[in-house]
Amino acid sequence: MRVRLRGLLRELGDLAEEVDPFAPDDSGAQLFDHIAVVAIKAAGQARDLETEAHNTAIENGGR
Repeated sequence: MRVRLRGLLRELGDLAEEVDPFAPDDSGAQLFDHIAVVAIKAAGQARDLETEAHNTAIENGGR
């Protein structure tokens, strides 16, 4: 699961290069949609890892 998260985060980093800061606001909808989809997937993976780490810590008597 961590490998998948790293891959998604790398993809987000690569997508940063595609964002033209000087482009008009009404352009890039398809790119931004793709960025949002990747970010949602990365957030889900991170939440799953956080839950797993929390549950494991509790099982082991920690926090």
